[in-house]
Amino acid sequence: MKKKGIIITIFLTVSLLPMFSQVSIKDTISISEVVVTGSKSPQSVGNVTQKIDIIDVKELTKLVIGNRNIAEAIMYTPGASVSTLSRNDANWGTYGGIGAKYSTYMLQGLPIDAFVDPMSLDLAAVSRIEVQRGPASVLYPNYLSQDFAGNQSPLAGTINIILKEKIDKPLTSVSTSYGSYNTLNGQFYHQGSTKNLNYFTGATYESSDYTNYGTDNSWLNMQKNPEYRKTKIYGGATWYPAGNDKQKFTLFLNKTFHTGDAGRVYRGFDNDYGTINAGYSIKLNERMDLQAHMGLRQYNRSWQESNFGVIDTLKSNNGVVQNIIPADISLTVKHGDKNSLIIGSDYQGADYYTWSDPLKGYKSFGNKSTAFQTGIYAQEELHVKNFIWRGGIRYNYIRNNIELVDGGAPGSNTKDWNSFLWSTGIKYKTNTDISFFANAGNSFLTPGLKSTGGTISLSDKGVIGRNGQLPNPDLKPEAGLGLDAGIDANLPASIKITVRAFSISVSDAIIDNVVSQNPSQTQSVNAGKTTSAGFEAEIKQLLSANIQWFVNYTYMKTNVKDAGTVPFAPDQVANAGINLGMPFGMMVSTYLNYNNGYYDSSDKTSRNFFKPGALLNVNISQKLAQTQSYKVECFGQFYNITNNRYEMPWQFRNTGFSLMAGIRTSF
Repeated sequence: MKKKGIIITIFLTVSLLPMFSQVSIKDTISISEVVVTGSKSPQSVGNVTQKIDIIDVKELTKLVIGNRNIAEAIMYTPGASVSTLSRNDANWGTYGGIGAKYSTYMLQGLPIDAFVDPMSLDLAAVSRIEVQRGPASVLYPNYLSQDFAGNQSPLAGTINIILKEKIDKPLTSVSTSYGSYNTLNGQFYHQGSTKNLNYFTGATYESSDYTNYGTDNSWLNMQKNPEYRKTKIYGGATWYPAGNDKQKFTLFLNKTFHTGDAGRVYRGFDNDYGTINAGYSIKLNERMDLQAHMGLRQYNRSWQESNFGVIDTLKSNNGVVQNIIPADISLTVKHGDKNSLIIGSDYQGADYYTWSDPLKGYKSFGNKSTAFQTGIYAQEELHVKNFIWRGGIRYNYIRNNIELVDGGAPGSNTKDWNSFLWSTGIKYKTNTDISFFANAGNSFLTPGLKSTGGTISLSDKGVIGRNGQLPNPDLKPEAGLGLDAGIDANLPASIKITVRAFSISVSDAIIDNVVSQNPSQTQSVNAGKTTSAGFEAEIKQLLSANIQWFVNYTYMKTNVKDAGTVPFAPDQVANAGINLGMPFGMMVSTYLNYNNGYYDSSDKTSRNFFKPGALLNVNISQKLAQTQSYKVECFGQFYNITNNRYEMPWQFRNTGFSLMAGIRTSF
């Protein structure tokens, strides 16, 4: 423990030293940087009332993504607590302390699944990630995921993954790397343009004899190194018919195959994910812009259950199939000097079913349903001297058609809801590079079918070998309210400081309680009024093109009425990082994440406490050769340098220190 403390102290000291430098260069946020998340149209980061962080492609290449999950790319932003259980499992962390499902993920402004898609998409296709802190429920809808934690709402914020569109120069990149657990990784990427068409394509393959990521006597019962294989194939194109930005068509396709086992002969899994995004935008005149997007998300997961013994036998094959079609159309009307009105409508259609094959020659369905939601929205944004005011409203209609629950007829075949949502914000910019902002908004979220119908029967409660979600058909929908206020300050010596306070409350919050560790069983419950309040503080500085550093801290206090705290929500999270570029072509990027611990359940009588502590990652790259036409570099990615093998809920464990080293050629 003393050794870990010394390493962390040295790292923090090195991170803070640049703060006292008197070097002065241009601001950390370039005037040319724009965001689209706050208003669906490109704007300077200073012209939106919400706090939005930008993680650009340069920063993404410096991160160590230990569990191959895009969620790990945002873990160093204030307010986030990321808890990816393993390379094979999703992030169950929290944003703003209120739970993972209250900060949605989007791809080019269309919603994707916060649990599945960060494991599926490839960062090589990403231009930047925009992280909006604070409510976003007017311009962006809920996501109708019936799986994992159920439907998702942007009450605490949203994360928008922006793909590459304009290609400034042709590029081909090939890399290979090898590391811990016999992990072999190969990546190919190519981008180019011809006349008015810009395009990119790529593929990634990784195989590994992974390691036991369960605790002692875990329900995972691993008897061998689990196998792990993941293949991603993707491509995107942007066509500008007139050769300018007045009109464009976009298309993106992604396919991911994730196969392997959970450490036993008959504990295999086979996951197949598909993503399609298509978009069209046109500048109708100098003051009117129209854009429309449509997509398809396909999630097909299957896994085996086994009877454990001297010789294991196969008990059953099981699966989940889900298809979701999101669509959105919006019109932006600019009026006055910088004012704008946005009106639009969106739609989602979803189907979901679970199945099991008990080796009797047929498949039996467990849960089966279809759902759709539609919404119309409008938002006005006014700029008056140094003031920005934003206000919007949304009407939503949601309908669930339920055919089966736990293999039988449901109590009610059809349920529908409607809701009115609102959002507002204000920002005041002084003449001394200081801005004050405040935002508020609400949300409405219906329970998902996995929460109401479960993946196992209620009679399976406590039965060894029956791992999954217990049903709760009596769940009620939930309503939320989010508030935030803060200050941005650009100081001399290129120092940027942000402080933001937030308060989030949810009535009849649906949370997943851990009912049993072994067998691994959870159940969704309405937890009464759930609240989260806290603040974030961040300091970052760009000393030069080769030296940047940051430090941030988040305090979150959560409460579940007549119970405990929100699962996976720590009280304190801190991050620090420093990027150093050497004159001889070496880049060293060091990131530290600290989490003071959380509970796995809000039930005070059965909850368990987990303390991740510190996670230290380092990414090192060195140019070996470079000309105007090609570049060769080697790299090393060091994950969890202090070998902190902390325990996580459901008897999972961080696997400790791992290393990947390889070579990359670009031409």
